[in-house]
Amino acid sequence: MEWLIGGFFVLVILSAIFKPSRCDVCGTSFKKKYYTWTIEGQKQHLCPNCNSKMSRRVSNQRFDERFGR
Repeated sequence: MEWLIGGFFVLVILSAIFKPSRCDVCGTSFKKKYYTWTIEGQKQHLCPNCNSKMSRRVSNQRFDERFGR
C-alpha cells in the first residue's frame, strides 16, 4: 500500500517537471491553462490568446472552404 502512495507522488512530481511552461508561438509563460495543437505535424502548446487566434483562423478557413470566396 505504501508503494502505491509513493508511486502516486512520483507521478505527480514527474508530471509537474515535464509540463510545458511557455507558449510555443509567442513565448508567454503559462499561468494556469494551455492548449495543445498539432501545427505542421508537430505538437505545439499554446496560451489562451494564441489558442483563440488559431480557433478563429481554422473557423475562417472552414467557412471559406464551404461557402467559397
